[in-house]
Amino acid sequence: MERRKFLLTSLLTVPLTALAKLNFLTEKKLRAKPEKGFIVRAAESRFFGKKTSPKDTYGRCILSSVDTDNQLYLSVGADLSNRELGGPALHIHHKDDEIFYIVSGEFLIQIDKDIFLIKKGDTVFIPRGTAHTFANHIVDNPGELLTIHQPISPELEKFYDVFCHNGYMNEEQMGKLFTKDELKMLYANNAFVGPPIDIESALKKLKS
Repeated sequence: MERRKFLLTSLLTVPLTALAKLNFLTEKKLRAKPEKGFIVRAAESRFFGKKTSPKDTYGRCILSSVDTDNQLYLSVGADLSNRELGGPALHIHHKDDEIFYIVSGEFLIQIDKDIFLIKKGDTVFIPRGTAHTFANHIVDNPGELLTIHQPISPELEKFYDVFCHNGYMNEEQMGKLFTKDELKMLYANNAFVGPPIDIESALKKLKS
């Protein structure tokens, strides 16, 4: 009993400044990156923290996993984005939430079995483990889609990097562009679970 009282009394006499210092050190350890702010220009991309040109690509990374200790990833369109109709197959991210923000224009979004037309200013939240996809339904769509992942794995960022330089890929193409180990890690946390959005059918249903 006396020992317990002594320990309690000792804790109560610790200066608040010391506790504050301890808290600061813990926070500093948890947020090792980024240590310094930066600006990403409109003509820049930064997959894995490396500044490159997004010219003639399907998208550009504006905040990388390297910048955020795998806690956050942001990407937007580039020169070749949304020129053609279509989108990725229905898929699931098992370990990260995804957010779409419509900067301009409009797109189709599928969440589980439901398909929606989303427009400028709309935000879509996809909890991890939820089947989803999107589609461009306008040829040469001038719209802009901001994509956010929280958190983000390096293997998923690698997939986006390869996609932005090659466009949508089938299984055979992915086998040539990724190593077996990279694909194994990618499919461990992400899965294709259905076809892309049938644009013609979706638009008919939305109009009815």
